[in-house]
Amino acid sequence: MSIVFVLGYWAYLDSQNKRHQELMRIIQEAERNLQSIERNPNHAHHSNLASYNMQEYIGDKKLFSSSIEL
Repeated sequence: MSIVFVLGYWAYLDSQNKRHQELMRIIQEAERNLQSIERNPNHAHHSNLASYNMQEYIGDKKLFSSSIEL
């Protein structure tokens, strides 16, 4: 009976270890991709342009919704 418990616990620990390794691999890959994006010389230009366009879009939405209320 105790050998079944030990084998079950070992299998549980093994699956937890594999899950942890997979999560760490995903996190490391995401960090590498983020660093690659941040090193891209066009990143800052596109980020600023996207922020500007989003602010302009939000401003247009506010104007449109305030004119509907009138």
